[in-house]
Parts: sequence; structure tokens; C-alpha cells
Amino acid sequence: MNTYEQIASYNSLLNGFYRVKESDGAPGLDGISIDDFEDDLQNNINLLYKKLISHTYKPGLLLTFERKTSTGKIRLLNILNVCDRVAQAAALYVLEPIIDAELERESFAYRKGYSREAAARRIHYLYKKGYCWILDADIEKFFDRIDHSILIKKLNSIIHDSDVIELIRTWIEPEYLYKNKKLRQSVGLPQGAVISPILANLYLDNFDEQISKSGLKLVRFADDFIILTKSKPAAAEALKISAQLLSEVKLELNAEKTRLTTFDNGFKYLGYLFVKSLIVPASPDDKSRPIILDNNKSEIEIERFKELTAEKQKVEVLLEKLKSSDIGIKILEAVKKKGVPFDQFINSLQKKTEESIPNTLPIDTVEAIPSDKEPVVKEKSKGILPNSVLSFKRTLYIQNQGAELRKENQRFIVQKEDKTIGDYPAVKINQIIIFGNCQISPAVMQFCLINNIPITLLSSYGKYYGRLESTEHRNHELELLQYLFSLNEKFTLDFSKRIISAKVNNTRILLQRANKRRDDSKILEAINEIKILQRKIEKSGSAESLRGVEGALAAVYFSVFGRLFLKETGFFLNDFKRIKRPPTDPINSLLSFGYTLLNSNIHSFLHSFGLHPYVGFFHVIKEGHAALASDLIEEFRHIIDSLVIQVINKGILKRTDFYFAKEPGLPCFLKNEARKEFLRQFEIKMHKITTHTPTGIKADYRRCISLQIKQLTQLLRGEKNDYIPITSIF
Repeated sequence: MNTYEQIASYNSLLNGFYRVKESDGAPGLDGISIDDFEDDLQNNINLLYKKLISHTYKPGLLLTFERKTSTGKIRLLNILNVCDRVAQAAALYVLEPIIDAELERESFAYRKGYSREAAARRIHYLYKKGYCWILDADIEKFFDRIDHSILIKKLNSIIHDSDVIELIRTWIEPEYLYKNKKLRQSVGLPQGAVISPILANLYLDNFDEQISKSGLKLVRFADDFIILTKSKPAAAEALKISAQLLSEVKLELNAEKTRLTTFDNGFKYLGYLFVKSLIVPASPDDKSRPIILDNNKSEIEIERFKELTAEKQKVEVLLEKLKSSDIGIKILEAVKKKGVPFDQFINSLQKKTEESIPNTLPIDTVEAIPSDKEPVVKEKSKGILPNSVLSFKRTLYIQNQGAELRKENQRFIVQKEDKTIGDYPAVKINQIIIFGNCQISPAVMQFCLINNIPITLLSSYGKYYGRLESTEHRNHELELLQYLFSLNEKFTLDFSKRIISAKVNNTRILLQRANKRRDDSKILEAINEIKILQRKIEKSGSAESLRGVEGALAAVYFSVFGRLFLKETGFFLNDFKRIKRPPTDPINSLLSFGYTLLNSNIHSFLHSFGLHPYVGFFHVIKEGHAALASDLIEEFRHIIDSLVIQVINKGILKRTDFYFAKEPGLPCFLKNEARKEFLRQFEIKMHKITTHTPTGIKADYRRCISLQIKQLTQLLRGEKNDYIPITSIF
């Protein structure tokens, strides 16, 4: 496989997508957001793959806009279409190690293992060696003046694949829309493009090499660099050499920002102020004491300095994040009331976290999930659990269009056209789900808000719109812990590994059970692929790589999902595709509807335990997305998958129970009576008794969800050492 084929491969493109998703960003000119792209991820990745392999890929038009810098200058930035960002990120995934091997150690920007802290340590080291004079330099309009022919020549010298070179050429010479005019870039790199930073580094590689060969000590961070010398004449000579070398690549120094100085006079670089042997953060808002590095300190002390500097930056970033949101401001107010400095509070929390998190995943945490042949346990299951944990209430579904939900005394009354069609004790209801055009009286809303009963609003076909729930019952102390843990990379990675490991395991077991009766070779292949994916989880070093595993799992699993249905049902498919928004066929419609119902149940339990449903640890926190509910649903998705298989294979739902759209791309929905039957089957499923693995308790699925959320709250409070997910056994 040559370099171009590596870039175009499914694995590289999938890695590219999750890199783009991690960075977030607005839609490009085609209007397709990252979420839209992910909704049909497999098809979108396959389409991009086909275009690249067939050499028909052409980048879309860039959206270019102006942005003022902190100094008031205008800078042009670009927004690429998501598919182009994915393609560039895939190229970066393949080319980064190739290009990085070519770069000099004097370059500290946009590289793994390099940072501004490392640059600061290098500067201090050279100062202690007697390099006290500084050429503090800046390159004039660096990104805008990069010459394409010089860059392409450099690329050709290290990447011996003409297809890759031409692909990069299309990215650095794109068409863009600026002030309603279509233009083409002929010089410079598009700022905002995924591939631009590493190409910019490569462009200056010869400069770095020649400066080093001349005996000068260079530290460069993108277009901002310093050269350290032992005398003023040497610094002046460094200025001349730098100007000459830059001119050879059609660049020049910014005269206003370039100067000669000394450590005695002090200088600012990369957010630090260097004065003699002191390195202090340059921000006037930073009240911490300056850091002094002694040349005689041990390696341990030097590494400790590195950690302190890194931790300090994390606290700065955390403070900025907190200040930018309402919940963050409340967190800061709560910490202030405790009378503890914020950095001290973070340090104590970090210590507590590190003591409570184990290094490895549990291996043999299992759950015996009932098979389709097991008897259904309806409603309550007395004698299995104490009464205190059997007091689960019910979900009230209102789906009769035009109906009104009212409250009389302590009862919920459902009326339509002055006739009572439902009468329920309010004390036995813990959540209400409304479908479509159903009215809710003010008395009902007031009662639900006071008694912490959430009301979920769905379309008549089951699409989620939102929730009405009280804010009076929120646990701000627990939310504070939850928010801070969400910013702890070690904790979030460990938690994410656990839930994704459970998801992969449960998916595999579902296929194994189904294939026991079928002996389908394609399903067996999928099972073996999933086993390989499961082994990759522990090796994952980031949330991004875990999302890669999850994406690969979805591709493998759903490719054979259609083979789990009996052929006589009319739903058997050789190659099933998961389509979410909108679901265009019965199976996708049932999956989406089932996941919505399950998510609503998890959301309600999170609210009742005082956790914030929108602050998660694996899924990206963004407006309107209940990230924590999405996290916790992962270990329970197989419940819905098995339910869908059951209602189809047992003939409970048939093709005649669905509305099929006349035009392609429009949603497929359950008919009214079929929807009621699916809700009934969902409730039966949720009342099935199983083993809650972490405790060994026999409980129904709702109780299992509750116990998992309780376990999470105990973990956040430091009452438990780890989070054990529910997993299945075969």
C-alpha cells in the first residue's frame, strides 16, 4: 500500500474524522456540520474513500472571513467543508511521522512531544551555558507568504508519491469565497486548514538546519523564533544570517517585532517573561510566584518544574472554561465561598482522583442477560429485592393526538373530547413522555416541577424535542465535582475505556447468541473482528483513539445486523446500514425510537441523582447534547438491539405496521397502534430481571441503570475506587 492509498484508507479517514470531531468547528459552505457527517458516518467515509481512490476528489469552496487580532489587525481565516477537513486529517495521520522525522529539534510548534514549556526549558538551559544575548525575531506575514513551488519541492524530497503531492497541491491552492467573490489562492497557506501547520513547519526546516549548522542556538515556535548567543556582535550577525536565509525562501523579518536584547533586560516569549534566571508567566492576572531554575538542581527537581508548569497551564485553561459558562461561574462562586485558592482546590481534587482510579480495566465483570426464550417478568418482582428498592414508579406515555393531560386531586387524568381515556395515581408516576399534539395543563406542569417528575416532549413519531424539568432539585456540589472530573484527562480516559469495553463486549455477545442458531460465516467474521477491536481498547491513549475503536465497532456490527432477522419476516438484509437522521427504513426507525426511550430513562435517573446530564466524560460536551446520558447508554444499547430483533422475529411487528415515505431520504415511522405495542414491549423488556454484575443483585433493567448511576456518584465523591460497567457473557 503506497502513501496515497494509506491516506485514502478507511482507517485513516475514520481517524481523520474523530480528529476533526475533537477539534469541533462550524459547517463549511456546504452546510454539513460534524454531527450531520457523523449521522451517516459509514456512508460518508466510504464516499470520500471512493472519490480519493478514483482520483475524482475535489476540495470544496472555502468560506473566508475576517477576524481582528488582539492588536487590532485583520486576519483572514477559512472554514473548510467537514469532508475536506476529514481528508486533510487523514493525510496528517499518515504524513505527520514522515514529516516530523525530517524536522529539527529546534522547532517546537505543532509537534507531538514538543511544547512551549519545553521551549522555555531549552532557553533556560542555554542561558545557564552562557548564552545571554538574544535575537528576538518574528517573520512578516509568514503564513500568507509561503511560496508554493518551494514547498512542493521540499515535499517531493521526502514524499516519493506524486498522487500525495498533487492532493496537497489542491489543498494549498483552493478556491475560496471572500466578500461574495470566488478567488483562488496562489501563495501562502490557508489559515484554518488542518494540514497547514505541519506544512508551515516543513517550509522552515532548511532555515532551522542552516542556523544550527552555523553554530547558532535557535528556538523556534512557528513564525516566532529567538537565537541565543554569547555576545552582542554574535547576536547582530545572527540577525544578518536569519534575514539572508529567510530571503532564500521569499520571506522577511518583521522589523517592528525583531530586536536584540539580553536576559538582564528581560524579554517576553511564548507567554513567559524571561529575566535573568527567572521564568514567570507574562500575564499580569497571574499572581503565582515566579519559578527559579537552578542549574545544580537534580533531574527529579527539573521534571517537577516541568509538571508544575504544565499543571499551571491546565489551571489557566480550566479557569477560562469556567468563566465562559453559567455552570462554570457557579462553580467558581462555590469554591470562593470555601475560602480556598482555586489552584489549591484543583490540586487537592487531583490528588484525590489519582488515589481513586486504578490502572487497569476489570477483566471478568459479566452479566447474564436473559435470552429470548426466558419467561417475561411483568411489573413487580417481589421477594428478589428489599421493598426499598422495589418502589420504582412507572412512565406515563401520552400519545393519543389531541388528548389533554390534567390533574385532579392526586391523580393524572387523560381526556379527549370531554371523555376520560386514562386515570392514574400521580404518586405512582416518575416520568411523563408526550408524543406529538397533546396538551398539558398548568396544574400538571406545576405538580411535576414541584415533585421532580420530568416531562419529555417527542414528535408524534418519536423524535426528541426536549424536556421540562425542575432546577430546584439540582445538587450543585455534585455537579461541581462532575464538571471538574470531566476536565481530568486521566479520569475521563479510564471511564471511557470502561464503558466502550462494555459496549464492545455486549455487542459481541449479542452476535454470538444470535449466530448460535444461524451459523452465519459473515456474522462469525464480524465477531472475530470485534474481538480484535476489544483488545485495542486498553492500548488506547486518548479519547480520540477510543472513538476510532467505537466507529470501527459500529461499522462492523451494523454491517451484519440485518442478518439477525429471519428471512420470512421480510426484514433480512445482507448488508445493513445504520441511518439515523432521519431513519429511512423500519429497522433504523425502531433502533432510533428505542434509543430515544432508553436515553430518556437514563436522563431522568441522572436528574434524580443530582448529576448534570449534559456534562459527560467520553462524548464531547456541547450545547443541546446530554453527553453524560450518551456516555451511560453505551453499556445498555444492546437492550434495545435485542428488543428490535425480538419484536421482528416473533412477528410482533410487521412491515404493514410502518409508514414508508414515498420519496427517498424521508423518514419511516411506526403507525399509531404499532407504536403503542412497541412501547408495551419496551416496558416488558425494562422489567425483565437480570444480574447487576457489580453488586450481584437480581434486578430489572431500570434498577440496573439506577445502580450504575449511583455507582458513578459514589466514584465522584471518592466513596468508590472505580466504575464497573455491566457486561454480558455467552
